[in-house]
Amino acid sequence: MVHDGAAEPGRQDDYEAGYAAYAERMRSLHISRVAEMPRIELYLDQVLSIVSSELAFMYAPGERVVTGAMVNNYVKQRVVPAPVRKRYARRHLATLLFVCAFKQVLSIEQIRVLLALAAEADIDSTRAYDDMIGLFEETLRELFSEDPGEPPARISSTLRFFNTQGEPVDGKLEGLFENAVILLAYSVHVNAVISLRESAIGGRAL
Repeated sequence: MVHDGAAEPGRQDDYEAGYAAYAERMRSLHISRVAEMPRIELYLDQVLSIVSSELAFMYAPGERVVTGAMVNNYVKQRVVPAPVRKRYARRHLATLLFVCAFKQVLSIEQIRVLLALAAEADIDSTRAYDDMIGLFEETLRELFSEDPGEPPARISSTLRFFNTQGEPVDGKLEGLFENAVILLAYSVHVNAVISLRESAIGGRAL
């Protein structure tokens, strides 16, 4: 029996062990940068496999990260660039990874607007993508370095965006993307804590 919201000792131990294992995984997380993505153009099934593998950590077991139908819808909504002769290049893969990650905390329309703002500012998308992934990983390392019973500290890292000519862009746009990245990292942290506590009392596991 659990009284006053307190977990039974055994279950608390299960939670702390589960949290420690997951936290270690998050502190060493590495998501592919653009230069690490395949050089060759890919078919849709290959893209689906890569995206699902890269982002599985932020989805529940059995939950589909992305499907062919989803990709087709994203293309129709002009969120993801259309493939060329049914082949997908690095820019398609990076955009799809961005969309499938951020749809955890934003609507597809909000993501479309973010990407449109970046395009209007002529942002160097490769550099921006890599920097956002770096900030995301750094934020997760900081969040999962905290004691699971303590609230995580505010992350102080900032993004620096440049356009395709190498010039700095509007700082407000940087701040918007930075907040989105940190929001996503906090969401991963909160979902992990909730899921692991559910697992400790017989619910689903991560």
